[in-house]
Amino acid sequence: MLDAQQRWLLLINIVFNLVMGFILPVNTIFITKNLHESMVVAGFALMLYSGFMMLGNFLGGRLFDRFSQRKTLVGGFTLAAIGFLLIAKFHTWPVYAGLLLMVGLGMGIAYTAVNSYTAIAAQQHPQQYQQIFNRMYLSANVGIALGSMGVSSIFQASIFWTFFLPAVCFFVCLIIVLTHGAVLDGAAVSHVYQANSTVASPNKKKPLQLSRQRLRINLVLICITVLIVWLGYSQWDSNLSLYMLDQGLTMHDYSLLFSINAASLIIVQPLMNRFICRWLPLLKSQIALGLGIMGSSFILLPGARNYGQYILSMLILTIGESITFPTIPALLSKFAPQGRQGTYQSFYVVFGSLGRALGPYLGSLIATEISFAWLFGLIFGSVILVGLGMLAVKEVNYS
Repeated sequence: MLDAQQRWLLLINIVFNLVMGFILPVNTIFITKNLHESMVVAGFALMLYSGFMMLGNFLGGRLFDRFSQRKTLVGGFTLAAIGFLLIAKFHTWPVYAGLLLMVGLGMGIAYTAVNSYTAIAAQQHPQQYQQIFNRMYLSANVGIALGSMGVSSIFQASIFWTFFLPAVCFFVCLIIVLTHGAVLDGAAVSHVYQANSTVASPNKKKPLQLSRQRLRINLVLICITVLIVWLGYSQWDSNLSLYMLDQGLTMHDYSLLFSINAASLIIVQPLMNRFICRWLPLLKSQIALGLGIMGSSFILLPGARNYGQYILSMLILTIGESITFPTIPALLSKFAPQGRQGTYQSFYVVFGSLGRALGPYLGSLIATEISFAWLFGLIFGSVILVGLGMLAVKEVNYS
């Protein structure tokens, strides 16, 4: 049974990712088709947008830990909402590009803050620790799927509403934070949990402390893993569309894969995490397994000649990501010292954003200069390698 804190967090996460799924497909099309700029200009603008989002990710973590948890979330949503309102009114070039940076900065701050609140909720509910991260990841995918499904008709009907609706969504999030901030902080839960934690128990388990050097090695391994896996995963969002078109498939076939991904995640993730948590109690082992499954999905792509093989590859990827993506922030939260949740969660979102920013460009270079087969082979090898590297992480276990 979800408490009020988790319900409001899930709602905010769905709305935030609905905007992400809504706006990402629009940017390139709007810049090239409506503003009549080149693909190079569009790519450069989106690279800057990704850069400002990464800056927001970093700032969000620092502000969350050192300034104010609630005000950080309010600031991020306010900045992004105002940016979208201005774009709805002034969507000409280069004003659009400048306002897009404002939106990216605000969304980056808000994204890290939402992840950090998730980590706090997980610490306040130790009996549901991993389930909370799993639910948040599933809700994020529901939001992205809803946004992706609705954007096409709205974009064709009205440019104003295309950018005004995201602003409305973020103002809704603002109202939730301003009116239910104490619930999001989990003040009552935290008070009860702290009171209970002071009671001596013969079964109480003490975490094994890590040295600073060991902790740094852990963080480096995790950050490299996040970067590599998103460099690979971003190929599905970008260069794979060209590969499938070259194989005689259509854009409808390509977009349908993501509907299959979203629908199957709703079924697969609860099943996977129910069994995987029992079989592999250490989070690092779960991540290594998930990465192995994700990497293997790329083996099928070089020889794929019919649509069924692409569906199979996507289903394998979905199983792997359902294990990997919610577990990495859970592991980072496990390492985070008191009062550093925002900073530690920012590692995940910053390196994930960096992978998403660099992936399409690096992938296109490899595919153009060598071949798609080499691209898929390199992704497979790299993901498997970082999966093995995760086994070297010294996890905070219990004795």
